[in-house]
Amino acid sequence: MKKNILNVFASEFRRFIRNPMMILTFVAVALVPILYSGFLLKGTWDPYGQLEKLPIAVVNLDQGADFEGESRNVGNEFIDELKENSSFSWGFMSAEEAAQGMRNNHYYATITVPPSFSTDAASITSTTPKQAEIIFESNSYYNFVAGQIGESATKELKNKLSKTLTEAYSTSILSEFETISNGLSEAGKGASDLQAGAQTLGNGIHEVQTNLAILADGTKQLDDSAGLLQKGASSLSAGASEVSKGAAALSSGVNQLQNAGAQLEQGAQKSAAGASSLVTGLQAAQTGADQLASGLASSSKGSTQLVEGLTSALSASDKLEDGSAQLASGLEAFVASHPDLASNASVTKLLAASKDVAEGNKKLHDAEKKLLTGGQSVASGTEKLVTGAEKLRDGNKQLVAGATQLQTGGQQLADGLHTFNANLPQLSAGGTKLQSGAAQVSTGAGDLANGMTQMTAGIHKVASGAAQLNEGATALDAGAPKLVDGSGQLATKLNDAAKQTAAVKADDNTIKMLAEPVKITANDDRKVAIYANGIAPYFISMALFAGSLVFTTIYAARSTFTPGARGFRLLVSKLLTFSLMSIFQAGIATTVLTYVLDLKVQSIPLFYVFTFVVGLTFMLIIQMFVTWLDQPGRFVVLLLMILQLASSAGTYPLELLPNWAQALHPWLPMTYAIQGFRYVISSGQYTDMWHQVGYLSIYLVGSLILTSVYFLTRKKTENNNDDEHEQLMPVTV
Repeated sequence: MKKNILNVFASEFRRFIRNPMMILTFVAVALVPILYSGFLLKGTWDPYGQLEKLPIAVVNLDQGADFEGESRNVGNEFIDELKENSSFSWGFMSAEEAAQGMRNNHYYATITVPPSFSTDAASITSTTPKQAEIIFESNSYYNFVAGQIGESATKELKNKLSKTLTEAYSTSILSEFETISNGLSEAGKGASDLQAGAQTLGNGIHEVQTNLAILADGTKQLDDSAGLLQKGASSLSAGASEVSKGAAALSSGVNQLQNAGAQLEQGAQKSAAGASSLVTGLQAAQTGADQLASGLASSSKGSTQLVEGLTSALSASDKLEDGSAQLASGLEAFVASHPDLASNASVTKLLAASKDVAEGNKKLHDAEKKLLTGGQSVASGTEKLVTGAEKLRDGNKQLVAGATQLQTGGQQLADGLHTFNANLPQLSAGGTKLQSGAAQVSTGAGDLANGMTQMTAGIHKVASGAAQLNEGATALDAGAPKLVDGSGQLATKLNDAAKQTAAVKADDNTIKMLAEPVKITANDDRKVAIYANGIAPYFISMALFAGSLVFTTIYAARSTFTPGARGFRLLVSKLLTFSLMSIFQAGIATTVLTYVLDLKVQSIPLFYVFTFVVGLTFMLIIQMFVTWLDQPGRFVVLLLMILQLASSAGTYPLELLPNWAQALHPWLPMTYAIQGFRYVISSGQYTDMWHQVGYLSIYLVGSLILTSVYFLTRKKTENNNDDEHEQLMPVTV
């Protein structure tokens, strides 16, 4: 059996070596995989390593802008950065030249810096910041991949430019922190002065409250005394009325006295007694009037001192209100001009505290205005009361003098009635005068009583106002410590904020951290060195499959030159021929890729082994289809190749493939061929490579079994001894 198999194989081999054209054809077919993989890999060996040859047009239209008081043209800085960057073949030109170059396919992309680029970049400190924009236009009509590469590189340049701008922003902002710290320190000193002034104000308010308490007590006493004075005035009015009535009666009595001297004398005695009572009452009223005048004078002096104290306090609170309002407004403006501080909790608390202090000082100032107005009203009313009391005292003195004279005259009248009886007509005339004077006294006493009533009402209002002033001053005195404490806390917070802002340093490390807070460190353990290593598994698998398919077009899968050869002998002969071709193809491809093209692999021996396995698997699969189906089998193999190229994930990730391709992916042999080549070429995961060998072995064994079934079940094998059925035909490859 072994001899018969060798005879069949030798017969076909002798037929082969006798025809030089067949030898050339066989060699050409053996070179097909390396022609596929070699040229494809060399053509795409390292395209990303030669990007400096890719022409990119650059147009700078930036007109510059003022940046923190400095004139800058960020577009020119970007162009200077590109001139030092050798990633691409940059061409710096006008917009018209770039457009013409794109139309003529001289450039793969155009990068345009618009006129407002610097203005937009500097707008970060304005109230309406705007992103700076760089316009990228890819010429995908010229070459789609080149456009994508240019776009990726432009994004990297954008990141670098953004970092540069951020460093400039950070330097500008951090340089202001020293100014902020000094300002906060000054504000802290001002708050300390504010605290001292608040303490002084508190002491003054306490003194005012003490004096207002004295004023309230004095006005209360005055109010109580005014009631007594009013009663005395009423009594005086009643007495004067009685005097008037008595004078009238006296006049009538004189008339009667003319008729009855004895009765007149008796009436004169009563008149003298009434005059004595009148003198006593008027003297008592004089004492009350003196006390009223003295009390009102003291009250006038106290109210004058109160007005002076309130005027001083109002001036101090006016300055305090202006200072705290300016401090609050300044802080609010500063925070508004630095939006990044708005999120700082300390600054927010500081701003709120300064506003609270300003509002409290305003309320204090308004309250002191009301106090001053009330005090001035009290002082004015008190002065009027003093003047009225003095007039009352003077009038009462006159009343006392008149009553005394009345008493003396009455007594003289009583004593001299005996003498005057002869002169009664003259006495009657005097009585009439007395009646007139008494009527005047009664009218004056009534006016005095009415004035005292008004004065009592005024004194009562003064007492009520003084009590309210005392309550307000007490509340103000109670709030003064809070003002002192608040200003002290404000000073502490401002000083703390000054220390914290002073701790922020504008050094290079801080600026770099702000410009690039996150640094990405690449781990290249699983990185493919060059593009050829990444695409080689796909190209090699495709080349081995194509080489196997081409071999079936020049070598018959069914017929033989040996007469009578069939069954197992013919099966083994065909398997040996196809296997040898797969070994030649794999060996040549592996050798050229490794030693001529210098493809770097993790293990050269395992690279040879895996390539032999893949080549043999593909060869036997294709042999099986062609053996069973002949020419339609080659069409099926071509369809299988197309499906494998689309679903093996050799170029794009599996997840990006269509659903039908993902469904086919685990069922096609090229999937495991590409995976195994990746392990042996790039990662060195040989255990996983052997797993792929196991999967490929399933296809290999399955194809071998199906091919064997064909040869072992056919009763007759075609003989191809004539020219029409030539088994090995020279073809142009």
